[in-house]
Amino acid sequence: MRTLITFLFITFTFNSTVMAQKKRKYKEIRITRTSEIIEVSADSLWNIVRKFENVGVWFSSIDHATGTGEPTFEGATCSERTCHVAIKGYDKIHEKLTHFDGAKRELAYELTEGGPKFLLFAGNHWTVIEAGPGQSKLKMDATMHLKPFMGFLFGGKIKKTVEKNLPAALHELKVYAETGEVADSKKERIKKLQKKKRKKAAFAINT
Repeated sequence: MRTLITFLFITFTFNSTVMAQKKRKYKEIRITRTSEIIEVSADSLWNIVRKFENVGVWFSSIDHATGTGEPTFEGATCSERTCHVAIKGYDKIHEKLTHFDGAKRELAYELTEGGPKFLLFAGNHWTVIEAGPGQSKLKMDATMHLKPFMGFLFGGKIKKTVEKNLPAALHELKVYAETGEVADSKKERIKKLQKKKRKKAAFAINT
């Protein structure tokens, strides 16, 4: 009897998952990560992350970001941004602010261009949390919708990549917020880009 019940439970769970995927016609991946305590006030941390176009200043996976468009939310610095990314197989992506609330210290954005064709939607919601006097945290809620078949093939790999990048971003933000300097990983990326630029310049002179 116990075996039968277990079998029925597994079958029901599997069928429910399949039916849910068919109903919404995409595979959903949701990942939430929260930083360690950052030794700055919530207002100070918010003053960094609210500047949508400045993410490339402290995050090593983004070499440079440029903000465009008149702000559509009060307190925002732009409405969209273009990010030149340090991600294999990609050059740049475009993202748009979809939510911004200075009072609650939160913002959300979604990818509008530059992702793989099987990625139907990619968004992230950032919330600055007051953790104590002069202390704060940043919570990231990432959501992705993938085409069912390709999501089945590549969903696991994409999830692992995001699970790796979010903690890295949170750590680099913590270092930047607390010290005013970028993390070692960002410094290494800057050195690599500078070396690449010098080589390119030298090659141009010699040709």
